Amino acid sequence: MASSTRQPPTSASGSAPPYAEPPVGALRFMRPQKKKPATSPIEATKYSPACMQQKSNTTTIYTKYIREFLINGGESEDCLYLNVYAPRNPTAAKLPVFVYIPGGGFTSGGSDSLYKIPDQWIERTQSHLVVVMNYRLNIFGYPSADSAMLNVGLLDQRMVVEWTRDNIAAFGGDPGKIVLWGQSAGAGSVGYYSYAHYANPILSGLIADSGAASMLLKTPHSGFSTLAATVGCGGGLDPEAELACMQAVDAGVLETAVSTSSVSFTPVADNVTAFANTTERLARGLVARLPMITGSNANEGAGFGALNESGLSPDRYENGFMVIGCPVSAEAHRRADAGLATYRYEYAGNFSNVSPLPWIGATHSAELPLLFGTHYEYRGNSTAFEWDMSYGMQALWLAFANDPSRDPTMEGENGGVVWPKYQPGTDTMALFAAEDKVVQFVSAKRVDSHCL
Repeated sequence: MASSTRQPPTSASGSAPPYAEPPVGALRFMRPQKKKPATSPIEATKYSPACMQQKSNTTTIYTKYIREFLINGGESEDCLYLNVYAPRNPTAAKLPVFVYIPGGGFTSGGSDSLYKIPDQWIERTQSHLVVVMNYRLNIFGYPSADSAMLNVGLLDQRMVVEWTRDNIAAFGGDPGKIVLWGQSAGAGSVGYYSYAHYANPILSGLIADSGAASMLLKTPHSGFSTLAATVGCGGGLDPEAELACMQAVDAGVLETAVSTSSVSFTPVADNVTAFANTTERLARGLVARLPMITGSNANEGAGFGALNESGLSPDRYENGFMVIGCPVSAEAHRRADAGLATYRYEYAGNFSNVSPLPWIGATHSAELPLLFGTHYEYRGNSTAFEWDMSYGMQALWLAFANDPSRDPTMEGENGGVVWPKYQPGTDTMALFAAEDKVVQFVSAKRVDSHCL
């Protein structure tokens, strides 16, 4: 865990209301239940715990060098809360809203993560809101039980969008301008959402940083029963009895069992919340026809696997493209072919106060401190170019949220840059933070050439 417990400054308000009933007891592994109306004011003055995490003893760049990407604080099975960040002096009566889905491989992560707290950004602009969610992870969110929903963690995410639609006006947000934004597993979730809720997305736009709907998706498996046998719920129980037994096991015991098991629990292709063949669905028009920003980082692979103190190996560099860059590329190409407005990018920044070793560079998640405005807080102040980068990317994301039907524009001191829609084979991919330039538009071959 990261050690700091920084709270939002007084110029931006933060709160952590529940959006669903606690998913405990008979509600464990089940679809979320909408929170009953409170009978008294909710005391929302601190962050809620993250959802139950899958633990690992492996040392990575995140556990040793960039701990601010990890969750900050405790964890609990009672975790279906969200944080709302709103300006104290808003520039308009109704402001656009980002609903942010944190990453973590669907096994870990949460809303209280120091590099991904948007208070500084909102304090500076006073012109948007951000809702950051917790959602169930590992076996608690993706149990693959025969008698339970398969991907209840994805249903948690849908409930947060519905909560935002129904409640955000009270915070000064515009329920007609909600952009769903996620990174890594959160970006994959944005992709799943666009195919699952195409008929009623509620949203006005989509942003997927370093992830796509084809990423991390598995076929249904029998891992639930395998794990059940290790915690005293085996012995040939029928599916309903097995589920009831597992609902009574202590959450910490389940967490330990998952963390030491060879069975993984991540979203599966149930063809309800996540689909095995998104290419076919897109061809049939079964996707939310919303504009999307999507892209990847130039050095994704540096963040994968156990720490290699000697630097980034060629295999790990290429693996970053296979795991992240190429699925993002394929989705961008398919969307462009289908006539869906898509804004594609690659982030290439290498800033020492975010990536403290030179070979880490534009690793997985490295763009987030610039977008959230936290890049200067933990390892020394930022360079003038890093500040320009941060303000420039924030301006484009915010322009998109204000009106996703228009090409995002970077106004003011950064110079009226218009981000064109992505068209394969043309110089329409935004390249951020390369060659001391905030943004330039290049061919996507620099990414696509690594893909089969």
